[in-house]
Amino acid sequence: MSRRRIDQLLPGFADGDAISNAAVIIRASLLKSGYESDIYAPMDRVSPPLRNECMNLYDYDPPSDSISICHYGISSPATRFFLNSRTRKILVYHNITPAEYFRGFYDKVADSLQTARKELPEIAGQSDAVWAVSRFNASELEEMGISSVQVFELPFSTRLLDTPPDEELLERRRAPLTTILFTGRIAPNKRIEDLIMSFAWYHKTINRQSRLLVVGSNRSCPRYFTMLRMMVGDLDMPNICLEGFASQGGLSAYYQVSDLYMCASEHEGYCLPLLEAMHKGLPVISRASGGAPEAMGGAGILYEDLAPRELAELMHLAMSDEVIRSEILDKQRKRVEQAVSRPLSDEIQQLLSGFIR
Repeated sequence: MSRRRIDQLLPGFADGDAISNAAVIIRASLLKSGYESDIYAPMDRVSPPLRNECMNLYDYDPPSDSISICHYGISSPATRFFLNSRTRKILVYHNITPAEYFRGFYDKVADSLQTARKELPEIAGQSDAVWAVSRFNASELEEMGISSVQVFELPFSTRLLDTPPDEELLERRRAPLTTILFTGRIAPNKRIEDLIMSFAWYHKTINRQSRLLVVGSNRSCPRYFTMLRMMVGDLDMPNICLEGFASQGGLSAYYQVSDLYMCASEHEGYCLPLLEAMHKGLPVISRASGGAPEAMGGAGILYEDLAPRELAELMHLAMSDEVIRSEILDKQRKRVEQAVSRPLSDEIQQLLSGFIR
């Protein structure tokens, strides 16, 4: 008798992408538990270095006694293959960024997000189980009338985070400057313009020996990235550095030269980079939006409705007050330990119990 198959379907598979990383962690857990398991994604949406790590979505032809897990956050061909399969179906909801954030910046993406939200109730209705990666996401589904949603917190692993730093980048960015870091998608909901304005206050009124590093690909929303570049130019602040995409070794280097991680995002389904920065030993400040408080887990600093000047003062306090900084880092270490020691395989088995025939 062959082992039961549980495969995952993704809209894309990319370096540093939280959903892609989650799928890899889940696959490892499934294989460890004795299942056969592969990841499927459209090859034109797979990063070249990862093409040996997943299968072509268009080759997906599972046996009827298998299980399909579809990671959902945007309209994509993966959804069609998921719904047309003869398998039992699990929908994993990662949140859909409101289309309004992208409208005018990237209308094609805005249309895909709008379609995804419109189709979500029907897709959930055709699924045998629906998992949400945060309580915030589960609440959003429940408000749409989708019942029996189970929370499966986004998995976290330190494996890639512990990649040795890119020595060339480390040397290039090593400097006696207080460094504030943001890593993640460069997208309008991230409100990086708020971060830039807050840093401008910090740099000009508190600490001239400082810089802001914004690390992330400009491909998510090129017009938004261009707007940020124009904003930095208008401020005439060369110490605001839009660094672009970074490899895992590059990210390790950026974390090593930084003093604070800052996230001003207005809409988050979870926000895994907050945990990543905690693991790297940086005090973390985040806007209390969406699922971000769940990712923080009582650690770091959450804020709401702060003007740039007030946020600049908060950043300064988190970096300059040794007592406060020590307390922040201690709570963050405990939060990371909690996330790393999570019994993931047991959680998955519990979610699957009563589901597998």
